[in-house]
Amino acid sequence: MQRIDPSNLRGYSRRLTILLIAALLGILLFLGVGIWSALNAHAQTTPVWESAGQIRDLAFQAQSELYAAARASDPSVHCQAAADLIDDAADIYQASLQPSFQEVTPGTDALVLDALTRARTAALNGDSSALAAARGRLWTALLQGSQTLTLSTLKAGDSASAAEWLRLREYRESTRVSTVDDPSAAAIADVEQNQLSAEEAAGIVANDLRDAYFFRLRDSLTQIEVAVEKDFPTRAAEWAGQAAGYFSILQADMTEKLGEDSTRSLSESFAALETAALHEDWSAVQTQVNTIREALSKYQPVELTPAEVAERGQLLYLFTDLIYIEYKNGVRDGQITIAIEYQEAVTFRGQAEVVFEELRPFIAAIDADAAARLEAILGELETTMLNLGEPQDVKALVDEALGIVENTLNVSADANDTSASFTILETLLNEMLVSVREGRYADAESTRLEAYAIFESGPEQRLVHRAPILSRELEGLFWEGTEGQKGLATLLAEKASAEDIAASTDQLNVKLNEAQDFLSLGMSGFLAVVNSMVIILREGLEAVLILGAILGYLRATNSPRKFSAWVYLGTVAAIVLSVLTWWAAQSLITISVASREIIEGVASLLAVAVLFYVTNWLFEKVYVVDWIVFVKEQVGKALNTGSALALAGLGFTVVYREGFETVLFYQALSFDAQASSVWLGFIIGSLIIFAVAYAILKLSKRLPLKPFFTVTGLLLMLLAFNFMGSGIRELQEAGIISAHLLTWMPENLILMELFGIFPTLETALAQVLFLLILLATFSYSLWRKKKALIPNPSPEGGRESPLPSGEG
Repeated sequence: MQRIDPSNLRGYSRRLTILLIAALLGILLFLGVGIWSALNAHAQTTPVWESAGQIRDLAFQAQSELYAAARASDPSVHCQAAADLIDDAADIYQASLQPSFQEVTPGTDALVLDALTRARTAALNGDSSALAAARGRLWTALLQGSQTLTLSTLKAGDSASAAEWLRLREYRESTRVSTVDDPSAAAIADVEQNQLSAEEAAGIVANDLRDAYFFRLRDSLTQIEVAVEKDFPTRAAEWAGQAAGYFSILQADMTEKLGEDSTRSLSESFAALETAALHEDWSAVQTQVNTIREALSKYQPVELTPAEVAERGQLLYLFTDLIYIEYKNGVRDGQITIAIEYQEAVTFRGQAEVVFEELRPFIAAIDADAAARLEAILGELETTMLNLGEPQDVKALVDEALGIVENTLNVSADANDTSASFTILETLLNEMLVSVREGRYADAESTRLEAYAIFESGPEQRLVHRAPILSRELEGLFWEGTEGQKGLATLLAEKASAEDIAASTDQLNVKLNEAQDFLSLGMSGFLAVVNSMVIILREGLEAVLILGAILGYLRATNSPRKFSAWVYLGTVAAIVLSVLTWWAAQSLITISVASREIIEGVASLLAVAVLFYVTNWLFEKVYVVDWIVFVKEQVGKALNTGSALALAGLGFTVVYREGFETVLFYQALSFDAQASSVWLGFIIGSLIIFAVAYAILKLSKRLPLKPFFTVTGLLLMLLAFNFMGSGIRELQEAGIISAHLLTWMPENLILMELFGIFPTLETALAQVLFLLILLATFSYSLWRKKKALIPNPSPEGGRESPLPSGEG
């Protein structure tokens, strides 16, 4: 057996040890590279906007820890927790955003690090206001870095990275001239499709972002004043820091346009503003806000063409004019009478202020005193409206403001113009989308209702007879939906994603543009006559058919004429009340669109109740009571009081249901057509209606009675079925009853007009319920007849012959 040399064994052992150590190091190196790669991949796959959001959220949590520290017996624990959260935010920044910031915009990197240092120091010191100011600076520094990187990557030809960095941004509040349609994102998309050069796209993006951040800068000054008024020092400090940050974003452009001296003075004012806010020196805060506003009035972030100035001038006039129009409808005797009208007035004042800020440099160049006075008026309006002042005080301020706009910009606008309604609609829909993007679904729904009220009271009344299919499509898009697609009301109720709601809004805007183009074509005299005739036929024929059938019944049964007078009395009363309601709504009281829908809906359901009573009554006489006996008994016999009142009530409800709306339709038509054409169409339509009524009355004498009343009963049932669906639909449009789209139900205009069948769950259930109740009552009446015809045993045990049951 060969012996092993011990020296060789030691050599083998050393080599084996070296191999094991090398293998172990290799494994560790492999794992390290794998872990580093995974972490790096995670960092790269985390969107920059999400990383920025995490930083912002951690800073906010640190602020919450300081709030807790103020209430705790040992605040140091919470202060340290706040500092740790800031450290976590710094770690995220270093791992995700800092490498790009350091490479492209080192100055912004320094701003972020300075804000993080200030935040950590404030956290350890338990200084809530200082932390809030640092948070404001931190967030705006991240926005500034994102803006720089968006433009640099775009110019370098990397549109994908530019689109990614662009997602870290803020938007301004929307107006008609600044919508939530993202022009920056659209420009980058055009670059990717070779439809726009990178340089051109960079110019669009720069203008869009400057416009947004200048709006945010002005808004931050307003928010500081609000915080001071409410004595919220932490909020005031946060907004002061944020205002300084927005100024930093715009500083280079301001230097180019205002000059170095003016920009340096502005920088000093922002620093002084933040210092005053941190020391809660509210007088100094207001002084600095006023100084900054005065300096900013000379700055225009985006150059406007003369056409754009004129367009904005018209909008300023329009929004200002609408303040009083809506306010007088929403406030009376120091009380908010119609909340949505008041809110619209507040919205339009805000929109007027936004447009004024854009136009201030142009107005000031023409008349500096006028610009200052217009600014003061808008402030006085805000105070007066907040205190629910008298409408006449608002009117005086509005009239003065309109005079300034007319004299300085040489523009005016008509709030009743078609384009004005569509302008307001676009503004409100954009505002709704902003609310959705910020997660404020309740505010979005309120704005949607405002927009629908504008549509229903203006364009829809002019479309409904000229383009009924388009009118119905628009209504569906505002509410439950159309053609299988969910509408805005449904999507908002479901809290759908911003993308889904934006897609539905885009479709609605397409249809609104189609409606605007259609209405802008005007109307010939012949079409005006036809539309006028259609209005009276559409709105009046249902009532005439019902009233004609009832009057025919009264004539056929030779009822005393005074009972026909009950029907005429109810009809005349409804016509008079319709006209009085319209006049009162114009002169004395305010009836909102929602209130009008409620009136029409309730009137429809009352008509259903009366028609239900009448149809059961006719069925009783035709099929339950011996018909010949009944007719003979009616000759010269008075109806009872209940029946007479029912006839009067029927005449009233079926006419008033349509009367008020008919007046409004003619008012809308008179805007598009000559009065002579409107009157001619009305007269022709009225003659047709009278001819129908006359024919019904004549037929009631010539046709056999039982078939006549069978047809009459079926007609009344059909109309009651229609009114049930239409009444529920009106209440849906008033927001009283919800609307859920039935995608399988046909969305047919004929079904809606003739049968009141709408593709919603609520209207369908109501009509099914109506039919079931009607069937139940008819079955009960037939059961009573059958029971009455069963002979009773005679005393002698015989059977009696069946006898007429009289009144049953």
